[in-house]
Amino acid sequence: MKKLILNILVLAFGVSAHAQMLTPTVIASAGDYVAAGGVSLSYTVGELAAIETFANRTVILTQGFQQPNDIVSGLIDVEQGPDGAFSVYPVPAHGTLWFGYEFNESGKVQVSLLNIIGQVMEYSLNENYTSGKLIHSFDCSSYASGNYILSVKFTTTSGQEKILSKKVQFINN
Repeated sequence: MKKLILNILVLAFGVSAHAQMLTPTVIASAGDYVAAGGVSLSYTVGELAAIETFANRTVILTQGFQQPNDIVSGLIDVEQGPDGAFSVYPVPAHGTLWFGYEFNESGKVQVSLLNIIGQVMEYSLNENYTSGKLIHSFDCSSYASGNYILSVKFTTTSGQEKILSKKVQFINN
């Protein structure tokens, strides 16, 4: 019996001596910390384990994990198809929408935001594309909550056009 208790104690000590230590770390898509008028707020955007949500007419507060800085990693870590790669993040977006693209050759890129019935909205981006992954963001807080289409029209130097589109959703108060 003493041998059994001794073995259990040795095992317990051995496990506790080699246990991993975790620091409070959260891996999330984005977040921020704001302080004004003696009140501070930090929040996380993206996947989180929500504990509870409180809301009134102007504020929605969801308790959960927090991350203090915007981090957009892996936005274009999708397999590139024959027409290129195009990704948006986060969906739904609140405040800032990130998007990125990558193509197989050089050309011109025209990015447009359309409402759900196809009307072109105010936002657009035109640039020359040479190579690599390009990531952009824009402030979508002035747009009404709802569904939109972000469209990338890529024109190669030989004149061939490729259009990639993604449905996005904005949640703005």
